[in-house]
Amino acid sequence: KALGAVFAERPPLTEASERDCGIERPVVVAKVLPGVTVRPEAVMRCETALALAKWTKEFAMPAAQHLSGRGELTGIDHGTAYLCRPRNGIAGETLSEHAFGNAIDIAGFRFEKGEAVNVAAPGREGSLEEAFVQAVRKTACLSFTTVLGPGADEAHADHLHLDVKARSGGFRICQ
Repeated sequence: KALGAVFAERPPLTEASERDCGIERPVVVAKVLPGVTVRPEAVMRCETALALAKWTKEFAMPAAQHLSGRGELTGIDHGTAYLCRPRNGIAGETLSEHAFGNAIDIAGFRFEKGEAVNVAAPGREGSLEEAFVQAVRKTACLSFTTVLGPGADEAHADHLHLDVKARSGGFRICQ
């Protein structure tokens, strides 16, 4: 609330088919910060929403200022937030952090002007858009405990997986 996020609290989420999935106190986030929408609205734990808001304010918004002619960052497009499923969607695998509301997959960023910047679109052409995606990806490791994106593995070729999984000693995975 102090950062100006727009969200609604929801009753506990449980899954009849998978008792280990769910969120005790879920929030549905519409705006991660004033003027920065999350599309579609995303269901997650408050801790995940807070990490997303701080990262957006401290790193993504300042990095966006370097994209000439685009104006302010106005939105974050995601593919998945809460979803009861195994890791990488592979049956029999350990449950994904999405299954606990600890993760969000960022597919792209929207701005006041111009086209969206998709995580998968920038290649190795040396563009400002490519530099922006690399900057937000690298800085995400300061706010999230897991950051996976294009090049980490095939399952993350078109998005940034960001999660707040607690690990001993503060260990982080940044790929």
